[in-house]
Amino acid sequence: MPSLTTKNRRRIRETIDFLNSKRRPVAIRIEGEATRFSSKIIRADHGDLLARAGIGGNLLIEMLTPEEGNELIQSSKDIKVRFSIGKSDCEFLAHYINKSEISPYYGHIITYPEAITILDRRRGSRYEVDLAEAPLFVNAKVTIKTGSLEERSYDLKVFDISESGVGVIVQEEMGALLEALDIGQRPEEVELLASWTTIKVNGTVKHRSKVQEGKFSGRYLVGIQLDEKLERYI
Repeated sequence: MPSLTTKNRRRIRETIDFLNSKRRPVAIRIEGEATRFSSKIIRADHGDLLARAGIGGNLLIEMLTPEEGNELIQSSKDIKVRFSIGKSDCEFLAHYINKSEISPYYGHIITYPEAITILDRRRGSRYEVDLAEAPLFVNAKVTIKTGSLEERSYDLKVFDISESGVGVIVQEEMGALLEALDIGQRPEEVELLASWTTIKVNGTVKHRSKVQEGKFSGRYLVGIQLDEKLERYI
């Protein structure tokens, strides 16, 4: 299965901010070492988003575990940082800059990623929002025709997703969209958005029901069966 790589600065920033704010663990692979060390991103300097690649920005990561990695990383040229988002295994290449011993930021400073690669998307059944393993795609944009030459786009939340379908949440006041997403209808254009990638899909509405409880109570859950499987992502 081919890997996917992005160099989009905005999407890279969103991914780094997610890892930082959620205190998600990252695995550190040091060149020439078989051991995989663990750490977390604890501060991010994104640099200038308008600067050309390779200029500005750095990351501060926690001291490594096991402890011997803290000496090994200082003499390493290339460092691979691996992490998971949803069911995706991702990785970026970094270089070691310096050790930080300024309270409270004890750790290692490494270069900011120029690109992030999805190495693999482990297969599974269906992933819902707010679970421990949330879906890679958490937002959707649906575009419909409102006139002969007019279109309107709606930003929606993804409720759940599988290899063959996606469920989106539609507010009751979105009357035109609900009409376009009646059972059997085929929406004109559906985009699925992750923190750093967007894909366009096509499909047919297979079910629609009003949510009776929970934070989406009063809204509609619309299930769309996709023409092509999302096996590269799910």
